[in-house]
Amino acid sequence: MKLAAVDKHGARPRTLPPRSELLAQIDQHITSARPLKQKFALLVFNLQGFREVNINFGPHQGDILLHKVAQCIQSTLRPTDLFFHIGSDEFAVLLTDLKAPQVVQLAIMKILDAIESIRHPRGTLSSISARAGGAIFPDHADNREDLLRAADSALYSARKALQQYAIYDTAQSKHEQQCIQLRKELARDLENNRLLFHYQPQWDLQRNAIKGCEALIRWPHETQGWINPESFITAAEESGLIADLTYWSFNVVLREWSQLSTTTPPASMAVNLSASLLHSQEIVAMVERAINIWGIDPGKLTLEITESAMMADPQTALNILNALGDLGVELSIDDFGTGYSSLAYLKQLPVKELKIDKSFVFNMIDSRKDRKIVQSVIDLAHNLDMHVVAEGIENQATQELLTNMGCDFGQGYFISHPLPIEDATAFFSQGLPEHLERPDPPSSSGKKLKDQFG
Repeated sequence: MKLAAVDKHGARPRTLPPRSELLAQIDQHITSARPLKQKFALLVFNLQGFREVNINFGPHQGDILLHKVAQCIQSTLRPTDLFFHIGSDEFAVLLTDLKAPQVVQLAIMKILDAIESIRHPRGTLSSISARAGGAIFPDHADNREDLLRAADSALYSARKALQQYAIYDTAQSKHEQQCIQLRKELARDLENNRLLFHYQPQWDLQRNAIKGCEALIRWPHETQGWINPESFITAAEESGLIADLTYWSFNVVLREWSQLSTTTPPASMAVNLSASLLHSQEIVAMVERAINIWGIDPGKLTLEITESAMMADPQTALNILNALGDLGVELSIDDFGTGYSSLAYLKQLPVKELKIDKSFVFNMIDSRKDRKIVQSVIDLAHNLDMHVVAEGIENQATQELLTNMGCDFGQGYFISHPLPIEDATAFFSQGLPEHLERPDPPSSSGKKLKDQFG
């Protein structure tokens, strides 16, 4: 989108230069500044809350907000400074002929203060905010690519530290630079649909039948192979990419699930929610839109939220969960037992499911304490009219023990590894897998297991 903006002198609207012109201008300024030993600075800004306006009130209101931001930023600049719209919610500024490095910090603070003074006309936000990163040529970089990387690195540092802005620090660690590169590659591969999902079946332990599956995101990197999901999910959260990644994920999963349901009996689908989205109404609109697009029965969709994510801001999380519950979706507390939620808080939540963390399930055959914890969670859930999913079932003995402890559902490598969509379709179509057949119903084998493990 080319954004028209009113210039600082009140002239007619003009179109802000795009990213391609920013690159050209950086090259020109390097060429002219280097022989004269002059300095200039690149500032990058990311708006906070713009995406929520776009989703909840439509792109027209988002455009109005962008115009106000553009006009506001330009009003703070000198005639020689240059201003660019480089992304949907991203802007850049070139501070030319820099006389002192302190000017960079002053300029950033002036722009951020101006942005925070904006009031959206429809009252969608009482105010907006932004984060910024800055880098100086040639102090921090002596070529275009390194200067862009340094400014992005400073913005990344500001996000990570939850600060309004940061100036590039040449002492930044190699690890942080790798994180910045990772999020750039993630954004690229997300745009090119190179990420995918594997589906891990969830088994009904009491009926010995398929319950559904959990969608697990995967990133096959072109040079590094399979990237650990924890690494790139964290990168997405820290870079502000998590909303795009989540909406893309919902659409891919629900599309593949709708196709799966035409060839196999309909099953439930569990999708994980990022903790960073649990404190914004944006996720509610996102889920509702995806459900409507793909015509999925919301009652068969389960959203999994970690216990620790809810406790960061319990009241806001409760409001979001209630709004999600109003859509008709099922809610599940993932990794239950590893966080700090209280029973008083738990009883307020509109959740239907507790997932026992695999750390308790792995050792329950050999650990009496772990067995007691698992049994306590099962009893607690049932007393609150919730059902229970046990994660990390690695062998038949664990599956049988959980079955006879009254656990409702389970998943783990003994039942099935996470499968590509084609293999998941085959798994659901084959009927009862041979390794899951059991000669005795739970009622007859239960007493023997109880007697054995106590």
